[in-house]
Amino acid sequence: MEDLQLQPTPNVTRRQLLMRGLHCQCPNCGQAKLFKTRLRIHRYCPKCGMRIERGDGYYLGPLCINYGIAVFTVVLPTLLLGFFGYIAIKLALVIAFTGALLLPLRLYRFSWSCWLMVYYICLPHELHANRTEDCDDLSFEEERRTRTKQ
Repeated sequence: MEDLQLQPTPNVTRRQLLMRGLHCQCPNCGQAKLFKTRLRIHRYCPKCGMRIERGDGYYLGPLCINYGIAVFTVVLPTLLLGFFGYIAIKLALVIAFTGALLLPLRLYRFSWSCWLMVYYICLPHELHANRTEDCDDLSFEEERRTRTKQ
């Protein structure tokens, strides 16, 4: 991958962040998709160069979103239907187990995009496009900026 300089972009509004999150696009520029393959996120945006994959621990947000959706939309309702006798308990267990395995895979991309959307909606000043020229607070791209200056 070529070494992209972070390009200045116009400020991003919360509405734009919401739309970019729902479409799985880069929260900074909105011009590139977040994923290079079905289950592999870009480390840096191929268009604007913003770091997307932050490293250890950052995956916990998408994991919680994925887990919450799987548990509260499939596993819990199905098990409750089984325990209260609306469907056979064996069928409920099979549906719940299958849903717990397949739904997170299906929602992987969406959960990552939602996490980035929520993160930048809550902390819009951390988005590269919303920083001032001289701002270096909470700069996650610092490693990359110093590497390109040398």
